[in-house]
Amino acid sequence: MADSSSIVQRLGNSFARYLHIITSKPLPDTRPVWTASMSMGVALIAFLVLALHPYDEYLSRMFTSPDSDLRSLRAITDIGLSKWYVVPAFIIAVCLIAIDWQHLPTPRRKRLHLVYTQASFAFWAISLAGTFTAIAKFLIGRARPPFIDTLGTGHFSPFAGGDDLASFPSGHSTTMGAVGAILALWFPRWRLPIILATMFIAFTRIIAQAHYPTDTVAGYTVGFLAAVTLARYLASRGAIFGYGQGQFLPVIRS
Repeated sequence: MADSSSIVQRLGNSFARYLHIITSKPLPDTRPVWTASMSMGVALIAFLVLALHPYDEYLSRMFTSPDSDLRSLRAITDIGLSKWYVVPAFIIAVCLIAIDWQHLPTPRRKRLHLVYTQASFAFWAISLAGTFTAIAKFLIGRARPPFIDTLGTGHFSPFAGGDDLASFPSGHSTTMGAVGAILALWFPRWRLPIILATMFIAFTRIIAQAHYPTDTVAGYTVGFLAAVTLARYLASRGAIFGYGQGQFLPVIRS
């Protein structure tokens, strides 16, 4: 373990490296960070949200009915809290900075570097997605489902603030979207079950009467796209990720 001055120096060096990556130019002949297919995907999701909105009340009442067999799923809804992911990722990254890697064997250094860079990526991907959603909640100010009988599904109070007016988009679903994208990048062979599982956890926000269906769809989309966009941005700078032939999602650089 390094001494305190060495740790501070490592933290400074780490920050300088990230700043260099963020401000650096893309590699020659690299792929664009944002693509036409991503724009089309956003447009399709926006259309889906608009098409689904008239059914928010019906679906919300159906899934939150006292007679619903799905009510027990409320117990797992807080898996979507961001603290379960950003806090461990931050701790892992900081602890690895505190380790003196200089005298370690090369294979071990490479493994530690991989864990450090991916923990840092996970922290920033989830944090950036959550920040975007928090701002959107404040700007939109949609009333939550507990107010469905008094305010309806279409009550919006922009800039009002407060948790009662923070329904759109769903923060838990945003976290699940980001986590789904991160795990899909880490475990390519398991992408489909990972995405389906994280979507299911996002769906439980409807059962918990915390969000409408449109809130969860929008939130998951924000989180997933934020993580993928960050990964593509890093890949275009030759950092942490790279591109395989014909792949939309980047791959981890070894």
